[in-house]
Amino acid sequence: MASDVVSQNHGTKGIMTFYPTAAEFKDFSRYIAYMESQGAHKAGLAKIVPPKEWKPRSSYDDIDNLMIPAPIQQVVTGQSGLFTQYNIQKKSMAVREFRKIANSDKFCSPHYDDFEELERKYWKNVTFNPPIYGADVNGTLYDPDVKEWNICHLDTILDTVERDSGITIEGVNTPYLYFGMWKTTFAWHTEDMDLYSINYLHFGEPKSWYCVPPEHGKRLERLAKGFFPGSAQNCEAFLRHKMTLISPSILKKYGIPFEKITQEAGEFMVTFPYAYHAGFNHGFNCAESTNFATERWIEYGKQAVLCSCRKDMVKISMDVFVKKFQPDRYEHWLAGRDVVPIDHSRPTPEAKEFLGESFNDITSSSYSSSIEGCWEDGERKRWVIYSELAQNESEAQKPVVQEQEETKPKVLIPVESQAGVEKTEVVPTVTSAPPHTQTQSQDLSNEKMEAPKNNKRKVFIISSSRFKFSCLSPCYFLYCNAFTIVFLLQLYPPICLSHHLFSDVYVDVEVEQEEKEEWAKPLTQLWQCRPYNPEAERKYNKSMGQQAPYCSICLLFHTYHQSESTSASSTLTLVNRPGGQQWSRPLIPEMCFNTQSNKTTDSGEGQLSNPHVAEDGTSRLVSCAQCCVRVHTSCYGVSGDEEELDDWLCARCEADAITEKHCTLDNVLFVQYPLHVCLSHRWVHVLCAITVLEARFVNITERSPIDLSAIPLPRFRLKCAYCRKRMKREVKGCCVQCSHGRCSTAFHPTCAQAAGILMHPDDWPFVVFITCHRHRTPVIPEASMRELAVGQKVICKYKNGRYYHSDVVELTTATFYEVVFDDGSYSDNLFPEDIEINLMTDIKQDSQSFRNRDCVRLGPPSEGDVVQVRWTDGLIYGAKFVASHSIPMYLVEFEDGSQITVKREDIYTLDEDLPKRVKSRMSVASDMRFELFAQSDVKQNSKRQRVINSRYREDYIEPVIYRAIME
Repeated sequence: MASDVVSQNHGTKGIMTFYPTAAEFKDFSRYIAYMESQGAHKAGLAKIVPPKEWKPRSSYDDIDNLMIPAPIQQVVTGQSGLFTQYNIQKKSMAVREFRKIANSDKFCSPHYDDFEELERKYWKNVTFNPPIYGADVNGTLYDPDVKEWNICHLDTILDTVERDSGITIEGVNTPYLYFGMWKTTFAWHTEDMDLYSINYLHFGEPKSWYCVPPEHGKRLERLAKGFFPGSAQNCEAFLRHKMTLISPSILKKYGIPFEKITQEAGEFMVTFPYAYHAGFNHGFNCAESTNFATERWIEYGKQAVLCSCRKDMVKISMDVFVKKFQPDRYEHWLAGRDVVPIDHSRPTPEAKEFLGESFNDITSSSYSSSIEGCWEDGERKRWVIYSELAQNESEAQKPVVQEQEETKPKVLIPVESQAGVEKTEVVPTVTSAPPHTQTQSQDLSNEKMEAPKNNKRKVFIISSSRFKFSCLSPCYFLYCNAFTIVFLLQLYPPICLSHHLFSDVYVDVEVEQEEKEEWAKPLTQLWQCRPYNPEAERKYNKSMGQQAPYCSICLLFHTYHQSESTSASSTLTLVNRPGGQQWSRPLIPEMCFNTQSNKTTDSGEGQLSNPHVAEDGTSRLVSCAQCCVRVHTSCYGVSGDEEELDDWLCARCEADAITEKHCTLDNVLFVQYPLHVCLSHRWVHVLCAITVLEARFVNITERSPIDLSAIPLPRFRLKCAYCRKRMKREVKGCCVQCSHGRCSTAFHPTCAQAAGILMHPDDWPFVVFITCHRHRTPVIPEASMRELAVGQKVICKYKNGRYYHSDVVELTTATFYEVVFDDGSYSDNLFPEDIEINLMTDIKQDSQSFRNRDCVRLGPPSEGDVVQVRWTDGLIYGAKFVASHSIPMYLVEFEDGSQITVKREDIYTLDEDLPKRVKSRMSVASDMRFELFAQSDVKQNSKRQRVINSRYREDYIEPVIYRAIME
């Protein structure tokens, strides 16, 4: 082809800009193949400037009355280049109204001299003044007679889904319109099923794009999982939620290659499979987008890792594509053995027309291995529309090796000047620590107490009577920072932190003679105020080392992992390796050790990886030869040869500090948790340092020393809810609090872990999310709900919202319909009589006909049928039918003779543990005389709930919280 091609990078990896001629522009699929023959897919994003004479629409003056059914307000929270975007659905509005808002003084774009200045203003103000985005509007602005590059009719292999199965996936093989204003954002994501996408900017202000090349997509995923471990734990593909914003400065800091470009009105942008992209709008504009596919995409679709936590995430069955385009591999695909590594540099097979014989040279290396050489144990899941995702799904892509080459991101520049722009070199930013911190680290490295951890030495047993005491040297001085008193040393005499002159607690503090709570009984001999019992400590450590999660630091998140993970036993399985080594998967994300560090490696890549973690995510387990505490090498920062690790000693035993029992943050609790030294030359539990947000690991790789100088004094004034119950005198120490709202419940981290408090990784900038027992609502699994019998005494919720004793009178079965509304929201408890009209659509003729349907008599419509639903407000809404559900219902009678029909989850038997919210609303029948609700009102208000669009459902913010964010 003779069309002009411009690369911003003057190389194969830059974002390329294409200028097709009118003749070349006629065949969309052929030109995409040509673009890949030129290497455009390697960058993950390409720009196409259509011929000047081509116009998709004659005029845009007649679209003011077009309705935006579900605009969203984008509330962004976060700091330092890491943000989370929440979408709040607003009422529908016309384009005319949206334009007026976008151009108002409140929402219009600021003055700027160039795109670089505007980009700086975007990231500086992204959390302020939430804009409104008219996203995901069904429809097109193309004139019907436009044939070239018509987003409604691209006629690629993705249209096979619609032709062969009759299934239309909105926004995937149908077009979506997007009305933007200044600062409206699309967060980092790949397309559904890792498809291609095309975006045309009809009119308005430009749009800025960021893109990570597909070959580096895994690196971006690892970075995002490191900063947002809570989201990653809930959903493996959480980036598909389109909630995560990571600034270019963070990408540069952690060595993630990316490109950026600006799209002007009248230009196309094409994203390629598995290309992570994000961006923002410069002002009021309108874009149109859809997905498409080539033969190269099929392998991506087969291996795509999908979101498993939302109902209507796009899932496409790949059977039809494999059968049609890869018939020789169809049997292997059905058997789950058709998994091959993806070569991101390989062009689509359709590009052979332009590459000739060189195409065979490119592809020969990619598919030289046979199908039999692929992973044999990979039971692949074939995605079916509305099917559930298997929980044990594993990704089959070959891990991407991190390159040490320099990253060369683009600058935002006008399209006119793109051709002559050179790429700028990225110099990694290294922020030095405060002078006093550096001095302390250097001094500490020379201290005798910090002997090399891996020296072989004779193991000896310390008796409980072996105590050494020494007084404090006059060379101590006090150093105050952030309200916290920290003891620093100039000389290094032996320290005894258990001496009564230095102890924070009275030496006569005693534990009750007999523990009454189950969680505390195994710890009777391990409280630090008791005489030190090394044998009890070793016995306890050995016992805990043989139980999941096998690491005394990972115990922090084990309670949550047990309660949430249905496959806990499989994910925490011990892996035996040659030499008697045992490995398992750590539960502590690397981000928990790295929250306040600004340091980068010599290559410019931030420390969110760990050299002690293997490619399969496991880390070696080692046990201290003296105290028997067991840890992951990654959690404790253990390094050394394999032979040395066989005779490894923890830091406390290595420093002969067996009797130094106190943890600075938790100075009254047991010692079986591993300790590291802190800058004040005292000891601190690694588990405590992770949990307390202000604690910082100075050397992240070695997990020591630990800087506690930023911890505010009020933390030390909090009282532990568990210690104060069993100690005779007041106990001091640093406590953490429940993360729910303004809950004031406080506890020491080790007390909380031992008592079974739920703790799990939180998203940056926080570390640990804590749920106290008051907020831990008992959840009764459906499988454990016993069937009820007629005449059985139960507790049920009455129409006034309170709970009363009642009797089961009758067992029935009710049918509920599930639909997805046109605005993306859904309801799964509609009655058959709520379906007013069945809208039949003739796909071939593109015609529609209405007919009334009596669903009560004729049964439910077919899956995918277009229907209209009468809602509780009396209005009729368009929707698509999903499924019908038959649910057991129970007719219960209260003591006053009134009866209601309820579901099983609304009933509690007399022998079930009642949640606190139920106990607080328990009443007797005499209270019903104050009932003020009429039956008709109750039926209308409690009939069913319409759930917000699942794309934004879990992002919904309560009005009270929203107002707080706005303030």
